[in-house]
Amino acid sequence: MYTTKNYKEDLYQISTECFVKYKLLQGFVYNRMDKNAFVEKLKLEKEDWEINEILAALKRLSEKVDRNGGKLDPDPIEEAKRLRKSKKQREAFHAILPYLQANKDDEDAVITFGWIMYDFLKSSEGSIDNYVNNLAVLNNHATISFDSSFSNDFKKTLVNSILWSIRRVVKHGEQSANKVFPQLQQFCGNSAKFIEKRSIYDKSNASASRLLVKEIRSKLNDTNYYLFMDMLGFNWFDRGDFQKSSFTNDKGELVEIRPLAEVILNYHAKRLASPTTSAATEQRIHSFIDVLSSQIKQHPEYEWLPYYKAKLLIKVNREEEAFEAVTSFARTKSKEFWIWDLISELVKEDERFNCLCAGLLCKSKPEMIVGLQEKLIPMLIRREMFSNAKMELDALISTRMKKWGKISQQLEKWKTESWYLEKKPAENRDALRAYAGKAEKILYRTLPFSDIFVTYVNKDKGVIHFIYLENKYLKTIREGYFYMDAIQESHHWKPDETLKVKMLADKKRTKLYRVYEIEEGDEAFINHFIQSGTGYADREQGNPFAFVDDAFIPPRLVEKNNIQTYDKVEYIKKRRFNKKKNTWGWTVESITSVVKDEMEEEWDEA
Repeated sequence: MYTTKNYKEDLYQISTECFVKYKLLQGFVYNRMDKNAFVEKLKLEKEDWEINEILAALKRLSEKVDRNGGKLDPDPIEEAKRLRKSKKQREAFHAILPYLQANKDDEDAVITFGWIMYDFLKSSEGSIDNYVNNLAVLNNHATISFDSSFSNDFKKTLVNSILWSIRRVVKHGEQSANKVFPQLQQFCGNSAKFIEKRSIYDKSNASASRLLVKEIRSKLNDTNYYLFMDMLGFNWFDRGDFQKSSFTNDKGELVEIRPLAEVILNYHAKRLASPTTSAATEQRIHSFIDVLSSQIKQHPEYEWLPYYKAKLLIKVNREEEAFEAVTSFARTKSKEFWIWDLISELVKEDERFNCLCAGLLCKSKPEMIVGLQEKLIPMLIRREMFSNAKMELDALISTRMKKWGKISQQLEKWKTESWYLEKKPAENRDALRAYAGKAEKILYRTLPFSDIFVTYVNKDKGVIHFIYLENKYLKTIREGYFYMDAIQESHHWKPDETLKVKMLADKKRTKLYRVYEIEEGDEAFINHFIQSGTGYADREQGNPFAFVDDAFIPPRLVEKNNIQTYDKVEYIKKRRFNKKKNTWGWTVESITSVVKDEMEEEWDEA
């Protein structure tokens, strides 16, 4: 087969290699001028040997036509496009397939074949078996490279159209999703390159690849799901995937949509944490824990990631790390019963009891806490808290009968035991509050100690003001305050002392901190805020103030000690905030000695 397209490409190659105008060559080969006229035209710019090379190349081109039966075959790509436009998809398929098989790298042929197969795909969306067969035909005869697909608008449109079609099929349900998945995997080249990287200016949410990922993830069985996520990984997210979006619903209400990255990460973690799947291998879990750790640092606003990280750490027996992750998360969820249930899995018997008490005291529906009650009742019995045990057992039985119509043999057995028969049930859960209070301390056990310097104690309002170093290397000073009654242990508060505290910033009020534990401070830390020194004063004429070693000497001390330039001053300085300069500086608080400048005294005597 030698087509009109092949002929034009070969003619164009002669034009570029021999540096002769393409239109001049066309005029000769299409018999619009004879050989003599053609040669005369060439002589205007070419040497005889160059003309001979051009004529020889054209002769070889003519011989190709002769070997093809003295004719040019129609361009299969153009013919296929014409037939497709005429709604003759099968004829279009047969017109281009032989050429495509011989020219698999011809991108124009691949795109044309892709559009023909898209027609077959679209028409078979209602029949999953036919659809999968059609997608297999596309995959077996054409490979779309995604390395350059999004720089070619024609290819990009084709790819998106096919992905939209696959998504429509996936929406039919789990069976369709799992049947089409192997061919989707092949179509994508078993990589995430089919997901386009959008520019920062692209605000559109209608990304075919992303919506397909979002649709298919929940419909794949475990085997296919993990193959899919192994294929995708978590490096394909672009800037827009980490941002919230919104739309206006039919009622005119603005509905906020969580970032796609957050949705994908949460779902994958939840699926890995499920106890029912063997496909969630330890290797996959350990690998994803690393992903979560990175994303938690970059996106602390994704509030559920620490929870899922803790669940996965528990699953692979990394309890210490799990405890740190879950307590960090629990500080913002301490009013939720299930967080205490989770923490109870990571602590010893006494603390487990405290956590379960805290969970029961959280506001929740009765059917939500049956698991907590079943764990707590035997602990109450062991502690001989029989009235509380009876109250929880009665409530548990009532809930299970109303909700599920049956109870376990263990619950029936407890009802026959002497402690149940002899004791009256407690009227409330007040007896559990002291234990729940102890559980609260667990949340702050992993908080690191921070060094602070107390600047002011307001006893009337019960407020402690302090400063601390936000960055010890840059020595960035920050202010804060907390209430004395936040600390359970007694302490004699005084200014100018250093302390080590476990604290968290209040999310609503700036500079307010919750302090949970205090210890004696590091004496060396005080040097960041109070220092003593000796230096020579610098006072400009007429100024009521002076400086020593860049520390400000206020007018009252200048006047009291008659400070002049070059006086040798021994002083104590403290950190003070300069509102005008919006920065922290040093201010001399007291002067212990002054040695007057001898030269000044001689001038005074003179």
